[in-house]
Amino acid sequence: MASTRRMGVESSETRAQLIDAAEKIIHEEGCGALTARRLAERVNLKRQIVHYYFGTIEDLLLAVIRRSADRTRVRLHEALESDDPLRVMWREGHYTTAMSLEFLAIAARHEGARAAIKGHIEEFRGLLSQALTRELERRGVKPAIPPAVVTIVLMSISESLAVESAMGVSDTHEETRTLTNEWIRGYLERGEWLDSGSKQKSFKHTTGRVRRARGVKKAARSR
Repeated sequence: MASTRRMGVESSETRAQLIDAAEKIIHEEGCGALTARRLAERVNLKRQIVHYYFGTIEDLLLAVIRRSADRTRVRLHEALESDDPLRVMWREGHYTTAMSLEFLAIAARHEGARAAIKGHIEEFRGLLSQALTRELERRGVKPAIPPAVVTIVLMSISESLAVESAMGVSDTHEETRTLTNEWIRGYLERGEWLDSGSKQKSFKHTTGRVRRARGVKKAARSR
């Protein structure tokens, strides 16, 4: 349970400094390395100062999660003002990083953090789904697949590619991106992944085109 005792004001520069340092520790060493003592050493403050602003480590973790969610919220609103929702979703998943995975680890250990992360996921998914619904209405497209389902599918694919890329895995990523971009185009135009008249278009055709493009690039580099 997060502490309910009185703590330092949220607008304090010292509090912001502690959250900054906590983010760096989590990013560099993992959430298991974050302790009041470790954080105090990082910012050259007494451990009591950490407890003054954050009664428990869970209070501190919640502050880090909220900071990250605030950045995501601003990024999404700005992106949705200038681009179509599906492209935003596709790019958004690429922001999945080691920090995102650490947040999942935190959620597994802390009930308060799990509730906060769940709320943010639902908020952002709803924001994207609503934006997609409005875009389809603007285009006069009646979707065969619900926007909420498309949101989950696209974000899941994008996040999976980002996680694998972070681990050095890239096999068939280019083919997956090509196929997904075709899905995006089809959904915005017709409200479905593929035109009912062209469902015979196979994945082999898509991957073959990508491989041919790779061969051209490879040949150009070898000249």
